[in-house]
Amino acid sequence: MENSKNVIFLDIDGVLQPTGSQLRFRHDLEKLKEDLALKYDNDEYLTMDQYDLGAVYYDWDKQAVERLRKLCVEAEADIVISSDWRLYSPLSRLKDYFRLHDLDQYLAGEIPQTSGIYRCGQVTEYLQEHPEIEKFVILDDAYVRDFSEKYPQQFVYCHYIFDEEGYQKAAKILGLHGAD
Repeated sequence: MENSKNVIFLDIDGVLQPTGSQLRFRHDLEKLKEDLALKYDNDEYLTMDQYDLGAVYYDWDKQAVERLRKLCVEAEADIVISSDWRLYSPLSRLKDYFRLHDLDQYLAGEIPQTSGIYRCGQVTEYLQEHPEIEKFVILDDAYVRDFSEKYPQQFVYCHYIFDEEGYQKAAKILGLHGAD
């Protein structure tokens, strides 16, 4: 992790990608891979799972992505992936995905994958390993009871998507005084 003292623990499904969004299936995903490899001069896009890449490109909600970017910029916050996407995509691949939305520079890491410990406990482990973190927010659509009990002041429940209300709450948690 870099020197940021503000962190956003980010789930993806139900936060950036609306539950049930299937727009990617309306597009030529092989062509998308080729187009992105050319655009970013990165042949890694050719080897990526076309459905995951299509989900990032077509299914991630543009407004939710913009809210996340605004939060990163204004709160000077890094993103730490807490999503299950980390279980099948290494951080380098996640950075390539986030590059499609110009968010890769904010991606600082991922919570540990500890067997037998749920996501909330893994966030706790990450925080213990990174005492430099001063403020953090958890954006998630699951594990509501765990997060609400353990981190009631830092948890933003995203019902379906990271909406404006969620953004305002997250901004306050990270100390942005203009957020109302």
